[in-house]
Amino acid sequence: MDWASLPADLLFSISSHLREPEDFVRFRAVCPQWRAAVSHKEHAFFQPWIMASRWLEDEYSENVLFYSLSTLKTIQVHVPDMKSRRVAASGSSHLIAIDKDDDLSAVLINPLSGKTTALPRLPKFFHDNGAHGWITGEGVITVVLNNWTSENMALWYRGGGITMKGWAVVPRWKLRLRMSHYLRKLAAYGDQMEMHLIDLGGDNEDSVVLLQETEKVELLGGCWPRSDEVFKATRPCHHEWFSLYRNVEQEEIPVHDIGNAMVVQSRDSCTRTYMIPASHDFAALGSRNAFYYLWKQFDAGGSYNALFKKCLASEVLTFVKRLPEDWKLSDEWFMPSLKY
Repeated sequence: MDWASLPADLLFSISSHLREPEDFVRFRAVCPQWRAAVSHKEHAFFQPWIMASRWLEDEYSENVLFYSLSTLKTIQVHVPDMKSRRVAASGSSHLIAIDKDDDLSAVLINPLSGKTTALPRLPKFFHDNGAHGWITGEGVITVVLNNWTSENMALWYRGGGITMKGWAVVPRWKLRLRMSHYLRKLAAYGDQMEMHLIDLGGDNEDSVVLLQETEKVELLGGCWPRSDEVFKATRPCHHEWFSLYRNVEQEEIPVHDIGNAMVVQSRDSCTRTYMIPASHDFAALGSRNAFYYLWKQFDAGGSYNALFKKCLASEVLTFVKRLPEDWKLSDEWFMPSLKY
């Protein structure tokens, strides 16, 4: 039998019944015809996931646990390279994992494809002080790491012919104040970024204090097609205060309409915020021009984890659904992908 000649609609039907991410990867690896017949963007495996916490007994496990709101099922992904490593950062379909016995050794991992990239050794200020941060990019990768004790942040970039051999270290307050400026320089010059930085005017203590209170960062997630626009989201101190802004030159303009798109935001960090096209294929995430977040719902019997929605136009808050009782919720969104 000529397996490559099977009808495309039959192949898509078969793929829709696959229950494990590894099976889907193997299915697409059979031949170019099978890969072309099934777009990963149309498959439920590639809709937004929620990543489980990794604490205590499973912090250094080789298994990573996710919950899919599209399939309403728990997905356990076996990643051998995660063994004896803890998750320090996530974003854009990737994880940063730090070695248990060598906390300056880090790797970039796509848990779905299993592809692992060794990162340069972390700067010494991470030793014994932990590391956390975020990852962004579509076709390229930008990593930003910091910790609670240092005034500096470390940046790494790969894409456009650039793969940095070391980390660029910049003051934390400068990066937060001029995020777009620094990341553009990083993408243009890589390891030589610091030689080409031009500090912008207007530095004063008042502006720094204001920034620390609002904690705005660029909206991440390369799957949003209008990537030439710069958006910012407020830090999720409380979901009712969520606001979205568009950067126009030096001004931040409030946004109440993002068209046929929606925003999902992790509770603990706005650096894992994604703007993505709305789709009824997302099951619980079907509404356009809406902001989705994970929060605790309290009632007379106690509390439970739940999904909420806020309409950006009307600001109406809506309870969407209760999450599984046994879910180890970290309130962290994850966008699965087979890329890079």
